[in-house]
Amino acid sequence: MKKTNDELDSIFDEKSLHRTLKKAKYISFLRTVFISALVVCFVITVLIKGNNYFINTQGNKLTEQLIKENHVRMSPNTFTNTDTISTGILKGTIKSEVFKVIEDKVIPWSTEEITYDLLGNFNASFSTHSTIVNDTTMYHIPNGQREMLFYVPKYKYKLYANDFEMIKDYPNDKYMEMAISFDKNYTLKEVQKMLPTSAHQTWYWIDNYAKSNGYRGEPESGRWLLGISKPSPQLGAKLTTNKFKTEADFLNELKKTDTEEVKYLKNRQKNGLIIGVVVTGTKEEILPLRNKPYVKAASLGAVVDKY
Repeated sequence: MKKTNDELDSIFDEKSLHRTLKKAKYISFLRTVFISALVVCFVITVLIKGNNYFINTQGNKLTEQLIKENHVRMSPNTFTNTDTISTGILKGTIKSEVFKVIEDKVIPWSTEEITYDLLGNFNASFSTHSTIVNDTTMYHIPNGQREMLFYVPKYKYKLYANDFEMIKDYPNDKYMEMAISFDKNYTLKEVQKMLPTSAHQTWYWIDNYAKSNGYRGEPESGRWLLGISKPSPQLGAKLTTNKFKTEADFLNELKKTDTEEVKYLKNRQKNGLIIGVVVTGTKEEILPLRNKPYVKAASLGAVVDKY
């Protein structure tokens, strides 16, 4: 009986009870910390994966939209490489390189970076800009190439570019691009037939401008005009996936990004949608366009060495 009483005394010993409670609390604390750590890790993993999923999903949608828009609304003779997406917290970045092809020569043109959020809002930044020298001359910075200017037939301008006189003095070992603005609207078939075969037709300018007989302050720059691309020669053809043979093909592609504009253009399609063309080649191949009655203006663009 004495041993039993000692055991009972030990069980209810105040110090022993305190140690037992302290140990239980410590074990409970460790268990809570461990569970909390697991929960935090789980939540962080879910948030990261969820963020990446939704940002990448939004980025893929935006990339697809940009690619579709580039098929119909892009600077003439320019191509964009495969867009790359980087993911951040609640935002992402799409980066792409743009380059220009003149015949079989490639010119680095610009780098574009678009930052977007989960709602699809985005901001674009560009590594280049354009500088206007005078009413008929614009340069692309920083590469120093000339940029083509375009003149809407229904508008009036103070001055019209006529760069045929300039290219007469160029050496024979140069490839160049030139924007030809027409005197009125034409159909695609009419344009393809009436231009000299020596000049390579690479891009057709679409008329989406409101009716006006007034003066226009300045000509249109080449950035983001509506147009039908017809890359030439083989290099350009390999770099593009769109094959537009008719105005209808173009309108079907445009419909993917802008249905209202398609309705607007279809109402005027009978009179012809083409108001200009971009041609490439040597000066001997382009000069036959000089003094043609349908040429309202001729603006020189980028020039590269032939060899």
